Amino acid sequence: MRRPVHLLRWFLPLLLGAGVLACVEPFEPNLNLEGQRLTVEGTITDSDEPQVVNLSYALAKPFSEFEIAPIGGATVQVLVNGQTTLNLRETASGTYSLPDGFRGKVGERYQLKFTLPNGVRYESSEEIMPAVARIDTAYDRFDAKAIQRNLEKTSYWPAHNVYVNFTDPAGQRNFYGWEWTLWEKQDWCISCQRSLLINGRCAGFATAAPTGWYDYNCQTKCWDLFFSEQPVVFADTYSDGRTVTAQLTARIPYYQAAGPTTGGALVEIRQSALTPGAYRYYKLLIDQTQNTGGLADTPPAPLVGNVHSLADPDEIVTGYFTASAVAKYRHWIDRRTGSGPPIGLLQATTGRDPNLEPFNCPPRGDCRPPTMICIPSATRTPNQPDGWQGF
Repeated sequence: MRRPVHLLRWFLPLLLGAGVLACVEPFEPNLNLEGQRLTVEGTITDSDEPQVVNLSYALAKPFSEFEIAPIGGATVQVLVNGQTTLNLRETASGTYSLPDGFRGKVGERYQLKFTLPNGVRYESSEEIMPAVARIDTAYDRFDAKAIQRNLEKTSYWPAHNVYVNFTDPAGQRNFYGWEWTLWEKQDWCISCQRSLLINGRCAGFATAAPTGWYDYNCQTKCWDLFFSEQPVVFADTYSDGRTVTAQLTARIPYYQAAGPTTGGALVEIRQSALTPGAYRYYKLLIDQTQNTGGLADTPPAPLVGNVHSLADPDEIVTGYFTASAVAKYRHWIDRRTGSGPPIGLLQATTGRDPNLEPFNCPPRGDCRPPTMICIPSATRTPNQPDGWQGF
């Protein structure tokens, strides 16, 4: 899996809140995040993409609050097949990258080793990269109540559920994980709070905005990117060597209806081959986060990964370092199959509906409101993705 940090951010509040929400006797979660907890995330893949390891501290505070603090200045290495040592360089605070162009290979062994700035050394277990089956086909179905929004099950978000079909290799235990990346056409390229868009930036002071915000249309084509946060895993216990059909891999929120500027959305499904240890880790993660605090629920078990301290074997380190072959499949979601009011793209990202600056075209000067170019970032791109259809 590629984004354990996202999984950790999703997992910690639920686990910390479990003791608060329990209906019988409150319990202290075994994760015991009061203080700080070292977290590690890193997956070596065979894909043409950056290969990185992230180190951070999960800092727990009273009342279930937490934050992630990156760890800079560490010495990080990956040992390949017990012989070749690769030195990683820090490319951002807490993010360590393998050499450019490096790709993992199926069947090879990988082990993470690193030393923190305080001199404490850590190692992971060895992970052997398993081969992955390719995705044969994908399809989606609209569900008006796909995503549960509260524990009371009284509020839902509509979504397109995405399913895949693939053939599981026979005669071996296989474990799978799925993640997704979503491209949505974005019409709003900048929002100005109590100000106006002037020469490409928010400036001045505007008191007329009833919501405190003015939103400005994109001057160029623009796409927002969304990433999966909740893990999906599967073991071939009952499907060894068979064709697996209708495997749910994603619930894509119904952000936008089909309209004049967008007819759908594009999703890329990543099917990863998990090692047995990585599967157990993510399965435990899922089981604990699905614990809703009811009478029959049990307290969470310690979520221990495969990284340990050489100085203190009893130290619990959260996260997992692993190796995974990846198969990708891009699927076009036709929003015309949706029904009812969509969530709204700006509503989903900011919690409010768009508010356009009133049109004004003075005798002298430029007409307002202006438009804004699409500025690329980790969650936005002006480049049309491969597989995009229409507009």
